[in-house]
Amino acid sequence: MFRNYFKIAWRNLIANKGFSAINIGGLSVGIAVAILIGLWIYSELSFNKNFENYDRIAQVWQHQEYNGIVGSQVANPAAMGPAIEDEFGGDFKYVIQSSWTNAHALTFGDKVFFKTGNYFEPEITEMLSLKMIYGNRDGLKEMHAVLLSKSTAEVFFDDEDPVGKILKLNNQVDVKVTGVYEDLPENSSFNSLEIILP
Repeated sequence: MFRNYFKIAWRNLIANKGFSAINIGGLSVGIAVAILIGLWIYSELSFNKNFENYDRIAQVWQHQEYNGIVGSQVANPAAMGPAIEDEFGGDFKYVIQSSWTNAHALTFGDKVFFKTGNYFEPEITEMLSLKMIYGNRDGLKEMHAVLLSKSTAEVFFDDEDPVGKILKLNNQVDVKVTGVYEDLPENSSFNSLEIILP
């Protein structure tokens, strides 16, 4: 029975090639668009959910008026962190401040690469639920330390354990690699974080 239906459908496709091409093309485009919309929705709904306590992580923005125009930005005064801890300390496990995300020159031997990263307080490793490959989450408690993403570590050290190796930061300061973490996913606010500095 199904074989008969298939034969009739095939004959109609062959007999009406133009009409069939329009229908098949429309169906293909419709399915492709539905898949793309589904992938976009999945990306939006899973954004930042790779963090263990994603529903308890917040970012402080400030709204300021400049020449009559109100603007919003993530830059906040340095005193805001301690003020939030004093005022709302019981509500937050961590209040972590960071620098701007910048490109930093890292040198190891004759290898020089620019990698993006931030200066953070040591608790960032716990807050971001970093999955450590080498070292541990306490690596930022040392003064001149650096945590590398897996892809950054591979650029400098291939597959070997880089913990304890010394890199030159911005051609000025020696920093010791204290850990390597799994790259953060693309659908994360921190996806460009290739290095973390204390």
